[in-house]
Amino acid sequence: MAIAVQPFDGTYQLDPNHSSFEFSVTHLGLSKYRAAFGDIDARLAADADGTIALVGHARVDSISITDPDFRAHVVHGSDFFGADDHPLIVFRSTDIELTEDHGAVVSGELEIRGTSRSVTATGSYSPTITDPFGVSRAALELRATVDRREWGLDWQLALPDGRDALAWEVELTAVLELVKED
Repeated sequence: MAIAVQPFDGTYQLDPNHSSFEFSVTHLGLSKYRAAFGDIDARLAADADGTIALVGHARVDSISITDPDFRAHVVHGSDFFGADDHPLIVFRSTDIELTEDHGAVVSGELEIRGTSRSVTATGSYSPTITDPFGVSRAALELRATVDRREWGLDWQLALPDGRDALAWEVELTAVLELVKED
């Protein structure tokens, strides 16, 4: 049986060079479309009493879409991210459960387009190690599946056969390598 553990001690800041925040969504019922946000930040704080908190954000306009028209629609469109009014995607944990077998369940509030909804992500953690340069590092890898309509990302187009062009379910993936602050 897995039991709760406290593998983190202190405060950790995101290493953006070794971290990512991505989403994938089925396009035309054919394949998974994936995109990432390049400008991300996160902070994990573990108190002596065992409380762990994670807060992070991604700048919407840092999305990895290169086509100018498609990018403008997704970033600024009122049926997608609406970044002119809501430039950040924000996550604030409400509960973090870590187990002896390196499992992680992170619950919290995900804010997109100014709307917050509860989300639970599952995955794994890697406890603190010291890298070759004497820096203490840890990591979290998390996944959650959400319905994009809950945040007003409601663009849709019917295909000739009546199916939806873009799936409502979106998989979010966060790979966070964290550096311990002194």
